[in-house]
Amino acid sequence: MAETRQQVTPGLCPPEGCPPFDRIECIVVEKVYDSCFQIDERSRDVVVDTTTDWTTGTFAVGDIVGCSLTEGLGITCTEVSRVPTSEPGFFTVTLAISVPVTLTNPNEATETVDTVFTFTKNVTLCAPEGTSINCNESSLLLCNCMITAVNDETVTVTCEIHACVVIKSTLVVQLLVPSYGFCIPAPCVTLPGVCPPLPPAQCF
Repeated sequence: MAETRQQVTPGLCPPEGCPPFDRIECIVVEKVYDSCFQIDERSRDVVVDTTTDWTTGTFAVGDIVGCSLTEGLGITCTEVSRVPTSEPGFFTVTLAISVPVTLTNPNEATETVDTVFTFTKNVTLCAPEGTSINCNESSLLLCNCMITAVNDETVTVTCEIHACVVIKSTLVVQLLVPSYGFCIPAPCVTLPGVCPPLPPAQCF
């Protein structure tokens, strides 16, 4: 009698373990060679024109200004340089980080000013030739802004930002992986089973 092969489905392996894979596949994936994260705390001043940008209301030192990541944009980074270290494959990478934020007139929520806070940082990563550096998963944790100076036609807004900068070196490669073949969907049921948990947050 032919042996009945155990059906393999996505999810956790049973206590007795998963059956052995039956083939090796070559797939095209974006491989992460290295990654790291750090919370950067920065302070910046922004001069806002009260004759063209914020025209509503009066302003005083100490007024709280609304601040948020600019809608539709995210934190990005541009590679400035990549210098090899004494360890093969590792480089000290200098990045220019850009944090786009929107400042809101404390007297009128429809009057906003978009600006970009920029700063540089150095990280050491495994980043062999061909890899690219990205910060697409970075997030703005905090942005507190206050008017610190008032002039005839401008106000100065001082902002403190905390950004969780997630840096990865990646490359699209052909990768050999063990496989059970193609996924075959099972019939849907009314009540779902136990879903896998969400990935852990990058920063705390």
